[in-house]
Amino acid sequence: MMNRYLIVLLSVFFLLSGSVPVSAQETGAPFENTSADPLFPGLARVAVEASELTGRASETMARLSQYEDTRDLQGRLEQTEARLIQTRERFASQGDPESWNVDRLLEALSQLKSGQSTLNQVMGQVVTRLGALDRMRSDWEARRKFWQQWEEHLASQQSNLPSETFSQSLQTIEQVLSQISDTVAPLVVVQEKLSRLLNEHQTLIGSIESALKKVRGQIFKKTGHSLVSPKFYRQFEPTLVKEVQQGLRQAFRFDMDFISTQGWVSLLQAATVFVIAGFIRRYRRLGEGTAEWRFLLDHPWATGIFVAMAFLGPLYSTVPAAWRLILSTLAVFSATVLIAGIVRHPLKRLIVFLLAGMLIGLMGAQLINLPLPLFRLAVALVALAGLPFCLVAASFCRRSMKERSTLFIFGLRLGALVFLITLLAQITGYSMFAVRLLESSIRSGFVVVGATMALRLGEGAIDFALERPVFARVRFIQRYGRELGRRLKWIFAVLVWVGGGYNLLAVWGIYDSFAQTWDDITGLGLTFGEVHLTLSMVLLAALVIYLSIQASWILRATLETQFFPYRNIDRGVSDSIKKLLHYTLVFVGFLLAMGLAGIELRDFAVLAGAFGIGIGFGLQNIVNNFVSGLILLFERPVKVGDMVVLDGEWGKVGKIGLRSTIIETFDQSELIVPNSRFISEKVTNWTFSNSRSRVVLPVGVAYGSDIALVMKILSEAAVKHELILKDPPPSPIFVGFGNSSLDFELRCWISDIGNRLTVRSDLGCYIDKRFREEGIEIPFPQRDLHLRSVDVNAARDLWQRGNAGGKVDREEKS
Repeated sequence: MMNRYLIVLLSVFFLLSGSVPVSAQETGAPFENTSADPLFPGLARVAVEASELTGRASETMARLSQYEDTRDLQGRLEQTEARLIQTRERFASQGDPESWNVDRLLEALSQLKSGQSTLNQVMGQVVTRLGALDRMRSDWEARRKFWQQWEEHLASQQSNLPSETFSQSLQTIEQVLSQISDTVAPLVVVQEKLSRLLNEHQTLIGSIESALKKVRGQIFKKTGHSLVSPKFYRQFEPTLVKEVQQGLRQAFRFDMDFISTQGWVSLLQAATVFVIAGFIRRYRRLGEGTAEWRFLLDHPWATGIFVAMAFLGPLYSTVPAAWRLILSTLAVFSATVLIAGIVRHPLKRLIVFLLAGMLIGLMGAQLINLPLPLFRLAVALVALAGLPFCLVAASFCRRSMKERSTLFIFGLRLGALVFLITLLAQITGYSMFAVRLLESSIRSGFVVVGATMALRLGEGAIDFALERPVFARVRFIQRYGRELGRRLKWIFAVLVWVGGGYNLLAVWGIYDSFAQTWDDITGLGLTFGEVHLTLSMVLLAALVIYLSIQASWILRATLETQFFPYRNIDRGVSDSIKKLLHYTLVFVGFLLAMGLAGIELRDFAVLAGAFGIGIGFGLQNIVNNFVSGLILLFERPVKVGDMVVLDGEWGKVGKIGLRSTIIETFDQSELIVPNSRFISEKVTNWTFSNSRSRVVLPVGVAYGSDIALVMKILSEAAVKHELILKDPPPSPIFVGFGNSSLDFELRCWISDIGNRLTVRSDLGCYIDKRFREEGIEIPFPQRDLHLRSVDVNAARDLWQRGNAGGKVDREEKS
């Protein structure tokens, strides 16, 4: 036991001194001697270390047996090599890649990149195994050196050296090293073969990309003879039939490798079609109330096919041309059937089916690599037929439908223009441009229509879900269901149209595929100092901030409908909780967004300094109002719903914001008051602690009136009003002797200050009515006029006028 402790202490000493490193791969490895004056374990440790060495050798041999099995690597390598040989043979049989169309080049490029990806994965596994074996070899070489130096050390001390133990240990180490070398050898062979195949793939990819670039560069170049030239018609030879037959054989060949690797996607699509169609047929009645789903419910099989093709199609990594044509045909015609369910006009339906047939025909012609003269002639005939058809259809719609500027008529005229340009381009020899224009225009129409259908499908799903009884009974849905649906529909619409825009870029040949479009556009960025911002980072940051705002709204609305009503929480407290929760979530979302954008908090140091200087120079009021808003939330001297008087203006607090508070007056106007005024100035809050208010109504009666009767009527008016509180009781008070009246006041209390003006009006009407019944007079103000000096002529005129007026009054009375 003491020896073991001594060995542990020596191990710690050597480790700290750096003279004896420890293997990073194998735990419990012996010490490596690198010191000029080494220290080694004593003779008593030889047998123990030899036993441990044997155990580690067994463990290493077991691990090596796993690395020796390279059958899986060899199998994948042979499959990739066989596929590469087939690809080279097919390329050789199809001629120069520069004579292929764009679809065929993209298909070949996709297959080559798929094989390259497989080879890279295998190469990664080989490199990982070789790295592990290299670490093992280094570790066991260190053990061999240790045992050799340990033996020399014990021999120099003239100890009774157990030579046989050392010999067996060194022999064990040599066996392990030999086994490691034997395991490395086949992996190195595989690595060399992988490198050769990767180089061949990269060479072929380079040639295909060069051909693709050249073919795309010829879109705006003249690539053939004019259709009115005799040279064009000399190309129609009997060999064209053989070329068509060869193209058909090459296009519709059976690819077992595709079936074995990606056949599960096709099976999943087929299962999806049957599941969706069966579900719609069985539960159709559940969605009959959703108008957006009518075209789906009427065509369950078309719906299943469209959903399976549209949403599961991206699972394919690479698709043969023939299978891609089949999938595209199913997707186009299922979409056409669904569009026909939306469009009720027969002419529009006919146009949709014709466009679908034209698109599939173009794709099929390019798939079989139809000889260029035949292909050009077919495209010219299609354009020649489509041009008058679009013009006649537009004229018919304008006359019959009486719609002179509808979007449909505009689309027909635009289609006529496309056919005209296609026809002229084919006639003049610009074949590539004509085909690209016609095909891209048709594809663009289907992309827009597909996005519209997806939008209707998503909106219908949102409405259907919110109308379910399990959700409709929730108070949150009852109150905010429409707003929630509107927000969800907006998010879904943005996603659909952004995806449609990316697809349009791929359709017009700006990018090869949707994935490449996404990678290239989102990869755009700018560098600010040490911070590199890409569009994907900005979009992700904006998405996080937007989601934090929406999460704040949902959580606040949930608290307002599901929690606060059952806890009897004051409205001011609930508003403070909701605002603090909103600020917290938005702030957390902002921090997460900055982190996702690669911006650290320390990067805001300069901005914070500039912000501090800005506060010092011109932002004092903004910061003052912001801090005052926080004080209002915590201290709550003014709450939402309070009745306040500010600058003589009565109103109710409607909203307390970061900078200002909105007060709604009795005239339904809104006062926007800075928050600092509620903190630094005097504000009358009629409902700070409660909403009770005292109503004071002054009343004056003529001298000589019965005071007891007046007091009785005032008390009677307050007692009979239903809004006046009984506790404290109303009190009529004789105030004093006025200039022309006896002054009284009726003082009473009401529970809601909002009824203050109404109660004053009702009391005044009742008191006036009772005073008239009892003959109590409410006097008007009287004044005595004393004249110290008056002009004689003016006095005479005034006296004469007075006599004349009295005479007229007497005559009228008589």
